[in-house]
Amino acid sequence: MAVRLSSQEKAEIVAAAQHAKMYPSGYMAAAGLAAARGATTVDNNAQLDAAIDELAALRAQIARVGNNVNQIAYIYNAGGQHRPGELAYALTALGRVLARIDDAADALVKKRT
Repeated sequence: MAVRLSSQEKAEIVAAAQHAKMYPSGYMAAAGLAAARGATTVDNNAQLDAAIDELAALRAQIARVGNNVNQIAYIYNAGGQHRPGELAYALTALGRVLARIDDAADALVKKRT
């Protein structure tokens, strides 16, 4: 979405966002949702947003681990030494961890609304 504001309107939103300890874009989203839902106050979900951001970063880190697992598979396929079931176990464990992180992130997002 794009929003056009006068310089005075923008200044008011920036000031209100600073007072709420939010970024202006987050403040505008929260204010818009509050108005759409008939609320009279804007909730600051800073802690929840930080937790969601942290989970997203963690998921990215684990995806990098998955990339490393793929590199291990490449070495194994090229004739490197491997133990039976080792790669399957690692992939299963990684899949479980990713699913748990996704579930936690989804729960946090649902609490936001």
